[in-house]
Amino acid sequence: MDNVARRVVGSVATGAFAAFVGLAGVLVGGVVVWTVVRGAPGVVLAMILGGVAAFAMRRFRSWPASTVAGAVGAMVAAYVAIAWAEVVEPGSWDWALTGGLRGGMIGIPLGGALGPLGLLKRISRTDHS
Repeated sequence: MDNVARRVVGSVATGAFAAFVGLAGVLVGGVVVWTVVRGAPGVVLAMILGGVAAFAMRRFRSWPASTVAGAVGAMVAAYVAIAWAEVVEPGSWDWALTGGLRGGMIGIPLGGALGPLGLLKRISRTDHS
């Protein structure tokens, strides 16, 4: 595999992993204390966790992770998982498993699809002055 393909595959994997981290944080938090993650706070928590995970991968490991990909993928995954609490008992292991799987089926591939945004170069303000 050449260098470009390796970077693209790496950016897809890091975007998907960051979305998974955000979803997993909400699922664990929901099982422990459902009132903290229900509704909009859970979605925001997932966005923060996914974005921070991508930022950490980019900053400390020099992987081509996109903060936007991690945050958006985690947001969508958490939204679906939290919405699944309408069907099963909220905060239960059943909710974590079924809601997490359904949210992960949508949000994690979305994070992977947006992952190549991490390959874009930063635009410096001095370049446009």
